[in-house]
Amino acid sequence: MITYKEAINILSEALQPLPTSKMAPEQAHGVLARDLISTIEVPGFSNSAMDGFAVRSIETNGANAENPVTLEVRGCILAGELAPEIDQRESCCEIMTGSIMPIGYDAVIPIEQVDIADEDGRVFILVSQSVQTGRNVRFSGEDFKPGETVAKKGQLLNPHILMAIIANKIDTVSVYRPPKIGILTTGSELETVNQEETRPTIPNTNGPFLQSSIRRMGVPCNGTVSVGDSSPMIQKKIQDFMDLESDIIIISGGVSAGKVDFVPDALLALNADILFHKVWIRPGKPILMAKLPTGQFVFGLPGNPVSVAVGFRFFVNQAIRILQGQPLEQPIFAINITEFNKPEKFCFFAKAQTEYTQSGSLEATVLPGQESFKLSPFYRANSWMVLPEGSNVIKAGERIQVVPLHPGEAI
Repeated sequence: MITYKEAINILSEALQPLPTSKMAPEQAHGVLARDLISTIEVPGFSNSAMDGFAVRSIETNGANAENPVTLEVRGCILAGELAPEIDQRESCCEIMTGSIMPIGYDAVIPIEQVDIADEDGRVFILVSQSVQTGRNVRFSGEDFKPGETVAKKGQLLNPHILMAIIANKIDTVSVYRPPKIGILTTGSELETVNQEETRPTIPNTNGPFLQSSIRRMGVPCNGTVSVGDSSPMIQKKIQDFMDLESDIIIISGGVSAGKVDFVPDALLALNADILFHKVWIRPGKPILMAKLPTGQFVFGLPGNPVSVAVGFRFFVNQAIRILQGQPLEQPIFAINITEFNKPEKFCFFAKAQTEYTQSGSLEATVLPGQESFKLSPFYRANSWMVLPEGSNVIKAGERIQVVPLHPGEAI
């Protein structure tokens, strides 16, 4: 058996980022393979942040309720229109949100903050307060300037980053090909659809969990299938996923040392290279990683549902990150609140509740129900504690490592 750190080192050395492709931002999906740098100013022109009146701020100096400044309204600018040239002093221009600022005007007064007067067909506003330069104006280049970073390599191309890319008129992005994942759940004890069961069975929680977890990461799933404890059938389903060009095949169940744990033998029959099998972790000690002759990878996870959750969170997630050109996820530190006993030899992954205190420190509490079959703590859990081997007691007040319950989320 090897340590968790040794297993992650093997995983890291075995995997390489997938190929990249270039496409229009609107069509792209996945993780950016290159930094994106702005070549323009955003906004491209100074414009109004609200409906109101564009003014020269200097002309409002000293304005108050007793002595308002009177400015004649000289036209109206709508969004998408060119600004008129206005040379007249002591004047203003009605302006709509997003409209270009007329030359020489440097502030906007909201329409509800002025009084409007009509005199012989001429319209005036009465300004009863001084207006600061730049008020309610979005200046050219205020958001982005040429040479500034729009997005970084390794970032997931989410809708917010997409807005920034399009605003900077970047028409092509390079992204890693998202890995294709196949899911195989094994076990003759699993319930089957539309079958009247006369034998003791359990619901297949692992398949839906893995499929949902992959979907949350924005990664395509090549399918989810379930088979009983049959070495030929397991071998056939692995071959099917190989034929579908799955980059990673996740198998739950059948990886330990029981009479019906056929996954290791099925992989060997397919000439797979077992990179590691059994790691000093709990839950999930029998976890397996293999490389098929075609270059595809297999993760064999123990069948208990929490072991599957741990295997996905701390092994498969890291593999997906590497395939998409991202660095390994690193834990953050928190203060342990309650003393907790663990097996000394094992790195233990504990369901936990982690939250920030009013003073800003991060505190984590181990939840009751740490057995690998117990799902009831998950309704309270928002994180995992990562408790390394070498200690059997984690004391209250001790600094420990935590990660969010799901990849890509914040605590």
